[in-house]
Amino acid sequence: MSSYHFILNLLLHMSYYVGAADVDIWATLNRSVNGNFHSAKPFSLPCFSLHDGSESSPDLMLCNEIQASYTDSLYRAEFYNGFSNNQDEMCLANNTDKCLLDPVSPSNPSSFTNRSCNQGSVSEYYIDVQSPSDILAAFKFSRDTGIKLSIKNSGHDYLGRSSLKDSLALWTRNLRHLSRDSAFIPEGCSASILEPLNTITTAAGVNTDEVYNFADSQNVTFIGPYGTSIGVSGGWVQGGGHTVLSTVYGIGIDRVLQFKVITPDGVERVANACQNEDLFWALRGGGGGTFGVVLESTHRVEKAMSLIVSEVRYQQTGGNVNSWFELLVNNSLPWARQGWGGHFRSNNLVSVTPLLSLEEAKASMKAATDFALANNGTFTVESLPSWQAFYTKYLTPNQAAVGTPRILASRLIPSILFSSQEGRTALFELLQKALKLGLSPYIPTDTPFLYPYPQNSTSSTIAWRDAVWMLSFGVDIGWNATLLQQTAILAKQASLIKDIEDMIVEFGGVVGSYFNEDSPWTENWTGKWWGKDNYWRLLGIKKRYDPESLLGCWKCVGFKEEDVHDKFPCYGGISSLA
Repeated sequence: MSSYHFILNLLLHMSYYVGAADVDIWATLNRSVNGNFHSAKPFSLPCFSLHDGSESSPDLMLCNEIQASYTDSLYRAEFYNGFSNNQDEMCLANNTDKCLLDPVSPSNPSSFTNRSCNQGSVSEYYIDVQSPSDILAAFKFSRDTGIKLSIKNSGHDYLGRSSLKDSLALWTRNLRHLSRDSAFIPEGCSASILEPLNTITTAAGVNTDEVYNFADSQNVTFIGPYGTSIGVSGGWVQGGGHTVLSTVYGIGIDRVLQFKVITPDGVERVANACQNEDLFWALRGGGGGTFGVVLESTHRVEKAMSLIVSEVRYQQTGGNVNSWFELLVNNSLPWARQGWGGHFRSNNLVSVTPLLSLEEAKASMKAATDFALANNGTFTVESLPSWQAFYTKYLTPNQAAVGTPRILASRLIPSILFSSQEGRTALFELLQKALKLGLSPYIPTDTPFLYPYPQNSTSSTIAWRDAVWMLSFGVDIGWNATLLQQTAILAKQASLIKDIEDMIVEFGGVVGSYFNEDSPWTENWTGKWWGKDNYWRLLGIKKRYDPESLLGCWKCVGFKEEDVHDKFPCYGGISSLA
């Protein structure tokens, strides 16, 4: 298709946004971003013969490639229309507005034969951001036309914030530079104010796999996420950013030292402890997609370190699952005090600590390893020479599945529940209830439990600071689930989360959650994700840098309930679930 005909088709499709006299603004946008303006169709369209109810020609070669890599997050991250979790591609409130394959068997013909591939929540048009001028042009375009904007980096998102139906998307994946500074001082600061630190700066499109390889080549340790395709400068760090080393070294917002960001008022800014301090505070926990488009972030790194790793697995029988969770509940507080961080599941744990010797670690994990031996299981407690060795051996093979609609809901579990027999009993009974409901817990033990947190230095919920677990219950919505089936599983999840909240309140804890991994339908979300005082401060900062509300996403800072159905049609229809 010629450039002229592409623009013409674009104008015809989007003309309801603007009057006939304004159609040349689209051509102006195309010129202003130097050809980085593109159309987008659903990721799986090449396998379908119908698109939005009209005939479409399948591309069998591309379809075969997509089917072969359908559950590969690194593959998906290389395309604007590739999202790790399919709720970012489908319209949950209109269950037929989607274009999905069967993630268990992507070549299953029943998923694409005699079915229409519908656009879902994927933006039909996007800018492949190559420079700050592309972002400035997008802000001007949105201001002039009223067309909504969305921001997508890697698409590793659980709350539908990387996509927005009928928006113009900004795709930042191709901003990929990396650099290291062994004596970094934030811009505008001096060595007399802040001590120079060892850092790595990552552009907006850099993912974890890339930054870990770079850090290893520099003989340093980057404290970051545990999925290969997560964008380091995007929603991960701006929303909190937990990692298996957070217990000792803090979460991402504790470690980031500087952002370079373009705010919606059209200014490229540096935000750190010495300039634009309010924006720096907001970006350290206030969430991505709302205060501006981050170009890069600079993170403190640690020297190369060896790590002690424990992996425990056992063979499940009818009764030993309860015994396993009882063991985890009873040992989690002492493990946290010893610097262990990792993940618990119903049949295994993987944990890592930089604080213990190998012999100390074996003694620490003896209850778990004895349980494995008694239940036909296996275990390993070993020393590895580097983070890269741990990442390659343990995290890469065990990362979360992609290519399916998966909704998470989680709460941070405070230490007070682990500090008494009554609290541990209440938590154990809740886990038993979850198992009876068919909801298997996923428990990251990666809270900043030992990190010396400077009070009010970040904007995320204070509940992080005393938590031992992040207790999470994820549910998969089948690619072919009906709206009724979808609603039923989400309602069950929401009911269990309410029980967790009641338990935390009963024992005097603070109810909070990691909003990057929480339900899109969380009630009192401002309080649970930030806290009332933090939220009102964040809202003031939002209005200062985005006075026209050019940036907005589902339940981000500045979100208005009255906009639910108008601006967020794919979530608003089921907003009362949780």
